[in-house]
Amino acid sequence: MEGKGLSKLFNRRLIDTQIRFTFFIVLISVFVGLFRFVAYKGADPDMLKIDVNRAGFDQLISVPYIGLKNAERILELRKEKGKITDLKQLKNLRYYKRFKYFLKVE
Repeated sequence: MEGKGLSKLFNRRLIDTQIRFTFFIVLISVFVGLFRFVAYKGADPDMLKIDVNRAGFDQLISVPYIGLKNAERILELRKEKGKITDLKQLKNLRYYKRFKYFLKVE
């Protein structure tokens, strides 16, 4: 009796199917990951940056390390000064050293 119960629990066909399915999913994930690198390989890094003077609130919060407060502060600085001429004007903001690589000034 014990042998029949274990054979239902550890069905060899089911295990083989699960292994094949897992291998297939991993293989697809690898190909999708490689495709993402190929898509950006020839892109100019400046093309991927967001202009700090033209960006709206939604674009600013989509930048890594810029949260709601930093986006609001950037918009306030733009209102006060009219236009941000240098990224160093944002130096007092939190995580400036991290998000400065995703922004540009035109």
